[in-house]
Amino acid sequence: MSVGSARGSLPSAIGRYQILRELGRGAMGVVYEAHDPALARDVALKVIQPFALADESARDTFEQRFLSEARISGRLSHPGIVVVHDVGRDQESGALYIALERLRGRTLATITDSGRPLDWKPAVRIVAGVARALDHAHNQGVVHRDMKPANVMVLESGEPKIMDFGVATLEEARIRLTAPGDFLGTPLYMAPEQALGEPIDRRTDLFAVGAIAYALVTGRAPFEGANMAQVVARVVKEDPPPPSSLVPGIPPRLDRILGRAMAKAPGDRYQDGRSLAHDLEAVLEEARGAGEVELVLADDDHSSIAASPSAVPPQPSSATEPAGPLVGSRTGASAALLLVALALSFGVVWWRESDEPPPAPVLVIERSVEAPPTPTPAASPTETPATSPQPATKEAGRLAIDLEHPLETGLLRIWVDGEMVMEEKLSGRVSKNALVFKLRKGSFSDVLEVSPGRHQVRVQIKWEDNTRTEQVVGSFRPGVTRRLQVRLGRLRKNLTLEWS
Repeated sequence: MSVGSARGSLPSAIGRYQILRELGRGAMGVVYEAHDPALARDVALKVIQPFALADESARDTFEQRFLSEARISGRLSHPGIVVVHDVGRDQESGALYIALERLRGRTLATITDSGRPLDWKPAVRIVAGVARALDHAHNQGVVHRDMKPANVMVLESGEPKIMDFGVATLEEARIRLTAPGDFLGTPLYMAPEQALGEPIDRRTDLFAVGAIAYALVTGRAPFEGANMAQVVARVVKEDPPPPSSLVPGIPPRLDRILGRAMAKAPGDRYQDGRSLAHDLEAVLEEARGAGEVELVLADDDHSSIAASPSAVPPQPSSATEPAGPLVGSRTGASAALLLVALALSFGVVWWRESDEPPPAPVLVIERSVEAPPTPTPAASPTETPATSPQPATKEAGRLAIDLEHPLETGLLRIWVDGEMVMEEKLSGRVSKNALVFKLRKGSFSDVLEVSPGRHQVRVQIKWEDNTRTEQVVGSFRPGVTRRLQVRLGRLRKNLTLEWS
């Protein structure tokens, strides 16, 4: 029997469940309203046909994994997560099925698909509930992996319920097994690491929650594109405009919360659903006139970074500890400090990186622990601040460059005290295929000789129409090698320099 092969031809039963009517169809199968005679209750029965895999062992492995993870999901117990009553395989048709509690309501997809924004206050309340439900699942070791509006139902009471835990495994496998160019759906709410085929964790779900919230309050998905390739490119490389720039009345603090939830690097996001929910709820409290609140972003450590007035704002650290939630502040002094903190940090989340290279010096990172050099006469304002590298001698210092990059081709340039000392072509090889991207990896190493003393080292990488430039200052001793680690990020292509 082919389960649900044509509309109007309902199966009489699947497993022990008596089929009553069809509720809906999707790319993954059919959902029926069914009756469980053993327990005298109605359920929602999601039925999925096995994939037509030529390799029978691969199919068996897939089904075992799906059934195992669906059973794990069935152990979750939270009012914000749909109850899984049963999971199994129909002996007659071979179809996989999951019996879920029968819900009355509508999914968030009915809102996001309309193209009309939802008032931000009820939207934030819904999303905060989703974040708390996810926090429960994550604490049980379960990651959803397919958070999207269609997988969140809002009940008639207004409370949200997350659906399809465990089914996410099947969706992920379906994406991988579909031939190139035959992808079903688009990864509008997928985190960059998931789109790139990298390891995922609870922060991948929280990225999706931020994207869902963005779609609710603006009426548009944050990474819309004409096709899957364009969507994935935007997910990996682009930040969407702040919601308040699209819809009047949205508080800028909500911009910052959603920007942090959708940060490209997992370490820059909320580290748990509880903290995200807390910040969202605090914004609602402030809107209800509960008093001033302070939005606490990721703990930043700027002690080793001194930026020039033209430098871009420093990015949040990639620490994995959960960041603090919103904290109430009731004194006038605290309110004043809050305004100063917001003014200083507003640009950190949404605009982390300019498309054009900022004017040098970009960042001056002083991490040297070596003794300061012998004082030299001060240079006049019109003179070059430091001397150029001297010819190599046995007493010269050494600068070792170790570079890693994700480029197919590019150009590396290095200056010491304003004088170019290296220009090298770069290339990388394909290391992994992920959806529409070919992930590349390249490296380069070399050693330069410089005169002892304090020098400014500037590194620039160019590829296609992009340029990244950073610079550091270090002190060199005769005969001693200082190693400079140069990294070009895979996701946002940030250039970082670090002494090792």
